[in-house]
Amino acid sequence: MPRQVRVAQLLLFGLGFAGPLIILALQDGLTSFGLGDLMAPWMLVWVCALLALRYGGGARNGVRLTTIVVLVFVLFGAFNDVFGSAAPGELVDAALRIVAGLPVIVLLFLPEATAWFDREK
Repeated sequence: MPRQVRVAQLLLFGLGFAGPLIILALQDGLTSFGLGDLMAPWMLVWVCALLALRYGGGARNGVRLTTIVVLVFVLFGAFNDVFGSAAPGELVDAALRIVAGLPVIVLLFLPEATAWFDREK
């Protein structure tokens, strides 16, 4: 596995493990609607982390493209949260998703990563 794909995989795993910690830290005083609003983007991040489990084996280009598309949705929501955040915790939550998600998309678009996922079976 190329270094770029491995770094993207590790970033996704790190982001997936950071999600529950952030949810636990920010859940105080939230209603069930607020908690669901906080958890929704992290569910998509966890889908990407689960997709990253397939990178090492027989993953093909569909796994890479699915990860990119889901992360783009996460980033759109994160940018919306950054500009509409009411509390510092919400800003940190959205900024973390941007800081870790954007490099994953860039790394998965590099030629080495594309060649890895387009390899022969």
